[in-house]
Amino acid sequence: MSVLGITYADFGKGKYELHSGMYEQAKINAYIDKYEKIYLLKLLGVDLYNLFVADLDPATSTPVLPEYLYIYDPFQYDSNCCSICISEGMIDLVKGFVYFQYLKDQTNQVWVSGSVQPTGENSENVSTLNMMIYTRYNDSIRSYKAIQGYIMDNSTTYSDFNGKSLKTAYWI
Repeated sequence: MSVLGITYADFGKGKYELHSGMYEQAKINAYIDKYEKIYLLKLLGVDLYNLFVADLDPATSTPVLPEYLYIYDPFQYDSNCCSICISEGMIDLVKGFVYFQYLKDQTNQVWVSGSVQPTGENSENVSTLNMMIYTRYNDSIRSYKAIQGYIMDNSTTYSDFNGKSLKTAYWI
């Protein structure tokens, strides 16, 4: 179950719209359950992740303490290294990573006969190089870096931070 309350329904419209076939709901929810935790652990480190999750209001899945609410919600700030950092918020960040992981895995599927590439009767698959999955991933990376930058600039407040750096995706 998603710690931030993200569900299959969050991928129904807009920037992170995914296919809504009758068999997709369980599959997308499984991706949310897996990748939300992985990316939040990498973002915050184990100790800060545990403190963050312990602070979540069970009714709303949002943080209670202001220091956690700040990094959860969208924000912008002038960092100590003379740049403007913009985070779209943790919900958007996780949705971008789930979107990327899910669509990346849909380019090939495993059947009894082996790995296959699905084709539609009146459609043609596009190369992953031409898909928006990398743009969505990189959007999440920008929020990821903004959150980590804010945490590092305010290290006395977030002394349990031990997050890991991630890089944007380039296919050239």
